[in-house]
Amino acid sequence: MKKKQEEEKSNNVSFPDNEKETFSMRLEQAIGTTSIRMFANAIDISEGALRKYLKGISLPQIDKAMLIAKEAGVSLNWLITGEGSKDTGNQSKPKSDFSYGCATVSVEEFNEEYALIPGYHISVSTGHGALNNEAEVKRQLAFRSKWLRYRKLNPNDLAVVFAKGDSMEPTINSGNTILVDLSNKKLTEGSIYVLRLGEDLYAKRLQQRFDGSIELISDNKEYITQTVKPDELEQLEIIGKVVWIGKDLY
Repeated sequence: MKKKQEEEKSNNVSFPDNEKETFSMRLEQAIGTTSIRMFANAIDISEGALRKYLKGISLPQIDKAMLIAKEAGVSLNWLITGEGSKDTGNQSKPKSDFSYGCATVSVEEFNEEYALIPGYHISVSTGHGALNNEAEVKRQLAFRSKWLRYRKLNPNDLAVVFAKGDSMEPTINSGNTILVDLSNKKLTEGSIYVLRLGEDLYAKRLQQRFDGSIELISDNKEYITQTVKPDELEQLEIIGKVVWIGKDLY
């Protein structure tokens, strides 16, 4: 258990404390006249989290810093370190590496160390959507390649979606990030799956009964268990198995 916790913790990268004030100033320049709410929505983070970055209370992880730089149209290296040109298109000396915190990481090293997993602008549990070629990728989330290998997960088979609703509380809360293994559709009792029933997407625990029917079980006991009968199974499609859940502590 301790080893697993260490692996998951190592998926995070942070600035040293003395970078907070200068980063917040660069972030304010990057956002410019765009409203905080509009910018936060554009990169799919909460307005409160963005305000903490702007006040120097907290700092983004590297995947969020990349999203901020891309949305604002500024250099990631400038945003993080204050060095080089702010403009991504007019850097006199393009850099193949950037500093993040106390370490300098080359693009090649980053690509070896991390895998970027597509995040789809899809809500599961109560929303509508589809994981297919027409689904829009809104962000890329960085996961350590070592951790993915440890979990025996292939980056090419993974996708990130977002939870909506309270049917799976306390395991999954509304707004949580869900990592789904699209290659794993085999039912394992007690596991959580993202599935489509009709036109709706859900995250539920699945249990197959002896008569061939499948139960959709919510962790929130205020929700009754749904049963998909054998003659209704054509309406049910298992998208993939939930392998990781990201959530805020408050």
